[in-house]
Amino acid sequence: MTNFYVTYTLPDQAARDGYMKEVIDQGIIDKSRAEDGCARYDYFYPVGSDNTLFLWEQWETREHQKIHCQTEHFAVLTALKEKYGAVTAIITEDAAE
Repeated sequence: MTNFYVTYTLPDQAARDGYMKEVIDQGIIDKSRAEDGCARYDYFYPVGSDNTLFLWEQWETREHQKIHCQTEHFAVLTALKEKYGAVTAIITEDAAE
């Protein structure tokens, strides 16, 4: 398994909330979870921060996540990040089997 820990920083709470609403409305979470190899795809709101989000993605292999990055819904996600001014930082961890 490979974990991808993604921290989103947005300009303010309104941008964060608008971004998250569109992610949900577009079905991106459900579509991602339905992909082959996806074990976890969960967003969280960090305590004490109005403008950040945290996404924990867990994939069976790095190749599964690479395929995810080529999907139509990932392209929508990328456009939403641009629309709302989201900046992301990603930490990747290969879990011991």
